[in-house]
Amino acid sequence: MAERNDISGLLTFIGREGGWKERLQDVIEEHLGAALDAFEIDSEDLADLLGEPASGTLWGCGFEDFLGRRFGSQGENIVDLYLKRRGWKETVLNRAYFGALRDTPVSLHEVSDVKPGVSMVLKDILRGGPPVTVREKSATRSLRQWDKIAVRVVPERDHHVMSGAVLPFSDEAVELLSSALREAAKLGKRAALELTTEQLHDCAPIFTTAWLFTEVPRALNPPQQSYYNSAGDEVMFHDLRFALRPE
Repeated sequence: MAERNDISGLLTFIGREGGWKERLQDVIEEHLGAALDAFEIDSEDLADLLGEPASGTLWGCGFEDFLGRRFGSQGENIVDLYLKRRGWKETVLNRAYFGALRDTPVSLHEVSDVKPGVSMVLKDILRGGPPVTVREKSATRSLRQWDKIAVRVVPERDHHVMSGAVLPFSDEAVELLSSALREAAKLGKRAALELTTEQLHDCAPIFTTAWLFTEVPRALNPPQQSYYNSAGDEVMFHDLRFALRPE
């Protein structure tokens, strides 16, 4: 039976339909381009630098944004087109998930009430509203109370789930994101940072860019590890070389 997050059919469709693969690549470039230019690296360098699962997650950020985009004078959308032509091949749950993912913007969420392997509560910092409980297994084993994550929280029947692209945000990344969103939304420094669903749809690449501009420098210049003995003194590693007579 196909799983809710099985996107294989949709990916095949995108690859076969004229122009849609190129549109997807253009959207992914919007998410990665600023960081690639700033740090003078290419996409292959970025993948090697960050490794997995980060490089896959970054592709997912662009892909999920692409699913909500509309193109041309007719406002064509790939999910609409896929469900119209191939929706009969998908399960009811999968069709509903694709539609919800198309309509749900990425936002910054605060984590609370984590139940490892089961669920957690997420509060949308940018759109407001009551916190929602999401059913999640893997992410709940690494996230902690008050962590911040950028993700799409998708309604599914009587509960909520997270999309596949999840970026953990440090305090530095949150600050950078907030500044960029204020500028994009033309908000003053004293105004509350509140965005509409439509604004968040338009700002999706900003989330990826803010994350990259904090994580790439760390990967390029990793902090030096320090070691201390039981007395609290720093351990200094060194070589001792002894001169030995030939005999």
